[in-house]
Amino acid sequence: MVTSNGDQTTAQQGYRSGEAARLAKMPVTTLRIWERRYGVVGPAKTASGQRLYTEDDVRRLTLIKLLVSRGHAIGAIARLDREQLQFLAARNAREAGASPDAGSAASTDLKLALVGAHLAQHLQACGVDVRQYGVNELITFADLAEACASGERREPIDALLVSVDSLQEDVAAQIIALADAVRARAIAVVYGFGTGASAESLRVAGVRLYREPGSRTEFRQMLGDLCERVRIQERIGDDAIWSRARRRYDDGELEAIASRSSTIACECPRHLAELVMKLSAFERYSDECTSRSAQDAALHRYLGDVSNRACAMIETALERVAREEGWFAAPPPPAVQE
Repeated sequence: MVTSNGDQTTAQQGYRSGEAARLAKMPVTTLRIWERRYGVVGPAKTASGQRLYTEDDVRRLTLIKLLVSRGHAIGAIARLDREQLQFLAARNAREAGASPDAGSAASTDLKLALVGAHLAQHLQACGVDVRQYGVNELITFADLAEACASGERREPIDALLVSVDSLQEDVAAQIIALADAVRARAIAVVYGFGTGASAESLRVAGVRLYREPGSRTEFRQMLGDLCERVRIQERIGDDAIWSRARRRYDDGELEAIASRSSTIACECPRHLAELVMKLSAFERYSDECTSRSAQDAALHRYLGDVSNRACAMIETALERVAREEGWFAAPPPPAVQE
């Protein structure tokens, strides 16, 4: 869509409530009620008190209005993040085009683990059929200790939902260790009380945090979000959150590449080889760095994971250079470390 200079300026500065409501195709009175009563968006204000809505605010309002028109209660979805709202919209679209039973039969292949006795009870009380989320195997554990003991057998689990009353740093460390052991693709934690440090350590590690769901709708949305995160990783070909790739080239091969003359008349092969060695060294450093707390351990695990992924990407680029130069056959794809 072509916009005038005036429209571009408005978008950059923000939309006033009337314009935001028009773009979201809702009455401005509805926007004001939703904002005041449910806090659907939090627009910035000018010095004179005028609300200015961003493009993201308008997209969020449009999505919420769509879901409300499809039967969702505004109070149940008002505080969901954008990823959760998009999941609900996509699921509604699928359900509109096919029966729930047909969709379940076509995509039921996930393994879900519930940690915490009352989660299974809540599941039964809500009458939730996990097959509608693509789950064909449901495993339940009474508590975190039982799940960790089972996790030592390293049985893969796609989605992990953990419930704890009190979220402390030692509990956060156990959750991270469990997710690592079962190679979970998506992890969510429901908790009643907890410290900021322990919650932050889980967020850094990629864990989604929830307070105790107050309704069946919230519980269903939480399950749906968790399983959809697994689906997203499968679609983009991503590895499990906790997995790492082995090196394709050892230091000897990298040094040989760095010392070769290149027909492309540049230093790219040498620079790529050096980057791989440096990233690999930083990955080892992060893994060996002394951890003073669960938050510290999660942070260094995250840094190691990022270094490993960056190293794998650079090695892929190096492999392409090696093919172009005809130096040697490409190594086999990296195996995931156990």
